Amino acid sequence: MPMTIAVAKPPVRKTALGVLLLSGSNAFRLIVQFLLFPVLARLLSPADYGLMALAMPVVLFALTLGEGGMGPALVRSADPDGSVEATMTWIALATGLGCSGILVLGAPLIAKMLAHATIAPVLIWLAPIMVLSSICSVPSARIQKRGATWIFALGDVTSTVAGAAAALFGALTGWAVWSLVAQQLVVWTVKLAVMIGFAGRRSPGKPGREAFRYLFLHGPPLVGANLLSLFSASIDTMLIGRLLGVDQLGFYALAYQVVRIPETVLTGPIFVSFLPAIARLEGDRQATARLFVTTLRMMLGVAAPMMMGLTLTADLAVALLLGPRWFGTAPLIMALAPSAIIQTLGWLSMALLIGRGRSGLQFRLALLNAALTLTGVIAGSFFGIFGVAAGVSLAVTVGNIVCLIAAIREVDLSVRALFVELSPVLAAVAIMVFGTAGLRFLLPADLSVLPAMVLVSGAGVLLYGGAMRILAPDTITAALAPFRRSSRSLAG
Repeated sequence: MPMTIAVAKPPVRKTALGVLLLSGSNAFRLIVQFLLFPVLARLLSPADYGLMALAMPVVLFALTLGEGGMGPALVRSADPDGSVEATMTWIALATGLGCSGILVLGAPLIAKMLAHATIAPVLIWLAPIMVLSSICSVPSARIQKRGATWIFALGDVTSTVAGAAAALFGALTGWAVWSLVAQQLVVWTVKLAVMIGFAGRRSPGKPGREAFRYLFLHGPPLVGANLLSLFSASIDTMLIGRLLGVDQLGFYALAYQVVRIPETVLTGPIFVSFLPAIARLEGDRQATARLFVTTLRMMLGVAAPMMMGLTLTADLAVALLLGPRWFGTAPLIMALAPSAIIQTLGWLSMALLIGRGRSGLQFRLALLNAALTLTGVIAGSFFGIFGVAAGVSLAVTVGNIVCLIAAIREVDLSVRALFVELSPVLAAVAIMVFGTAGLRFLLPADLSVLPAMVLVSGAGVLLYGGAMRILAPDTITAALAPFRRSSRSLAG
């Protein structure tokens, strides 16, 4: 039977609880990351971070192939007889096992290509993640369809705590890079246990030819787009590790991990809450545009002040939190942080396009982003590690602006209308930047790091909050209103 696209609307109370818990879990993850970074940075070397950074793109490449782009297709399918879910279950398991085996067998060759023999055992021990991820894929899609986002929140919290504990134990025991490997294995194991335990009963359907056709029609374009996005996100890592060594890569990897915090924290709720909502509103462009603008404004209001503040205080933050052997990270953070704002908005734009079934357009945009990133990395490599960071930052900015423009055209929204909606946040961020930059210029040169960090950070928070209060007094109230309504509905 033909596959239809429809997503049932979950109960309001369940959705409200899920949104609240997912937001809280992401805030919790952010706190854990901030607490864990300084400790691990003092226990592990840049080379340890560099080896893990060089291995992860290979693992993520295999993960992307294993998932096959089928998750969003299952979310968007009504699947009344359960055949799509059953078909995806067996395909995902087969590809996960296959990718894991290929990674184990090909690890020595990959290590030779990357000119780092020590990466081979790391890849072999990370290979089980392929199987764990493949088993997670169907329960994850089932959870999204049900709107039970609280399960993702529970999985995030428990896996984050367990993974952090494993990394910390390993680092204290002297495991070096293996502490980071243990962290990944523990995170995926705990996440799988939570999803299987709470995702609900498996569909009684059987695999079918029509379901396979449906998944094959919608999956490969998304896989191609995801692979190109992965290429864009990892070509800098691969080239730095190959040309400049794992020590330089360690500085870059830590800087990149820091500036990706907004993306890591914010994109989870996007794909488990925003994506199904867009699918439900597929025929209503006006409502889709309103939801897109509201979410975009919220994300910009979090990512922009955070990343611009980090740009202005990178040297202080590195000296205070990471220690003297990581000083090389500060200029890289300053180069990468501004583009992280645009990248976060680009992820939202991609979610919009996926939710509206525009996988072909997403693939073309991912191809553009890959070409821009490759150009930026190659051009920047002539100027060393900072040149690569600057080239990547410029490429990410241009590519994600194009994605944003494609998204607003998709919902018939003009650039001018979008700018008007976002202008209070942009103006508040500008006031914060100029104010904190001026304060740093006026501070005594011999002022120690901790007082300087407290003064500059405090001033930034006050300036941004005060500017928002003056320029957009209703913005914060409007942003909190859904949570207040959710709390009242939960209480009732």
